[in-house]
Amino acid sequence: MIRTYPDPILRRPAKRAEPGSPETLEAIEALKRAFDPETALGLAANQVGYPIRAAIVRLGDEIKVLLNPEVVERSQELEVDSEGCLSLPGVEAEVPRPKRVVVRAQDEEGKEVRLELEGLEARLLLHEIDHLDGMLYIDHLPAAERKKLLKLYQEVRKSSPQGSSSRGQGGSRSPL
Repeated sequence: MIRTYPDPILRRPAKRAEPGSPETLEAIEALKRAFDPETALGLAANQVGYPIRAAIVRLGDEIKVLLNPEVVERSQELEVDSEGCLSLPGVEAEVPRPKRVVVRAQDEEGKEVRLELEGLEARLLLHEIDHLDGMLYIDHLPAAERKKLLKLYQEVRKSSPQGSSSRGQGGSRSPL
């Protein structure tokens, strides 16, 4: 089950993933079980209850598990685009993010990978790394806009047949 706001695990920075450790392997399996590439682009381990630095992402036609991702370069040029999140189902906001990033991470076996991404894929990795740092996309919004969005989120949760949905979101774009 995907953890939703205001679950405290979403606000705690995740600890380093140790490739091959039982905890990391368990987190990877939980990510793979919870991730639905038809409804989402990415998912961080803390969103499924594991406070370690692991994420699963869809980059093009590939689904990748990344351990300990970190941004090593980011463009000064920003893009503003809509973001949603499985942990805040039912709401979206326009969020500024760097247009291009370079991310260093490890694959499931611990081998170092370097990803040069732009556009939606850069936004996706920044969004998932934010999760691992205990941040949500709403933290990039001005205070008044964040407050308004959280009020809308509470209304959506109350009116949702499931209460706080753990899957998908209404809206035109896939949640990050």
